[in-house]
Amino acid sequence: MSAPLFRPIATTLIRSVFLWATLCALAIGSIQAAYSYIHVQDRFELAVREIGQTNVPLLSVSIWDIEPEAIRRQLEVIAARPEIGYVSLTVTTGQTFSAGDKGLTNDRPRRFDIPPPGRPVGVIGNLEIFENPAAFYRELIYTLGIASLGYGVLTLLICILIAYLLKRDLERPLRRVAQFASELTPNRLTIPLELARSPGHGRDEIDLVVEGFSVLQSGINSHIANLDEQVAQRTAELESALAAIHRLSTIDPLTGCFNRRLFNERIQEELDRAIRYQRALAVIFCDIDHFKRINDTCGHLLGDQVLQEAAECFRRELRGHIDWVARYGGEEFVIVLPETSLPAAIATAERLRLALTESMVALLPGLTVTASFGVTQHVPGETVQELLQRADNQLYAAKAAGRNQTLPRL
Repeated sequence: MSAPLFRPIATTLIRSVFLWATLCALAIGSIQAAYSYIHVQDRFELAVREIGQTNVPLLSVSIWDIEPEAIRRQLEVIAARPEIGYVSLTVTTGQTFSAGDKGLTNDRPRRFDIPPPGRPVGVIGNLEIFENPAAFYRELIYTLGIASLGYGVLTLLICILIAYLLKRDLERPLRRVAQFASELTPNRLTIPLELARSPGHGRDEIDLVVEGFSVLQSGINSHIANLDEQVAQRTAELESALAAIHRLSTIDPLTGCFNRRLFNERIQEELDRAIRYQRALAVIFCDIDHFKRINDTCGHLLGDQVLQEAAECFRRELRGHIDWVARYGGEEFVIVLPETSLPAAIATAERLRLALTESMVALLPGLTVTASFGVTQHVPGETVQELLQRADNQLYAAKAAGRNQTLPRL
């Protein structure tokens, strides 16, 4: 037995509404809309042309007298007009002035040549005025709105007709579908959706919804058997994705060190912990000496390898799970030493300095790579910013004193 012919309910409604609405409103509305559009467009273009012609003499004097501020004020006055969206002035000397919303530019500006003051011949600038489509359409909508009041009664009749048709052919069946969906629980998945339709109504979208519920119920029943396994798989995938996202947001991709963002968060935690338990906290600033020269003479690829080797050297020499290092920016690293006094931190920095130079020998034969270190220890009452600033000052002093050294000295 063949399936009933599909007849969309929207087509039935559109045909019914079209017979009533089109005959009454389409002809009048189309004529009125076309007339209003042309009338508003002509009036709008005339207003823009008058604005340009009125301001050309004033701009001519300002350009001739070389008064940029006066030019900008005049352009702002032009752009403030509701008909204008954006205005641009190009002087023959190459200067460009503009005002308004640049996003309103289009390929059909109104152009005006600006002659010298009192001279009909010659051009000292070009003025481009872009209309404001929003103002144009506001005026057009206002005009059409006034005209629409003339056939409001017709619109009301059409709305009543549409409401009747929707209530009869759409609202009642959909209410039954909504009621069925609201009552659908796990123990009712096997109960089919049944609708009382009038005989000979034809097969339409409502019937498709009923069939869709049937397919959905069958799919849910078959899916429940392995739902727990799928949930576990999705959870593992989500955790893996979150871990990858967290790593990308906290780890410097070149060196594998913590990045500046994580450093700014974690250093405050380290300081709070040191204050709470009255423990020492030291910070070391490190800067690779003459790194720009390395990039310029050996190439950026080798420069990246220098940074990677420096980070790896620091990780080898530091205490695992206690000390940590972050790439502060460019060739600069910052090393945090919890529970470390200033003398111990200075000794650590000096050890790092020597180890760094030795580890670079194999990477850059014939070229000595050194680094400067600035060390400081937190003192009571000092903020994170003050602690870092003192360490940075020590680093700056080490570089100023000839580089390849640690300050302060023991």
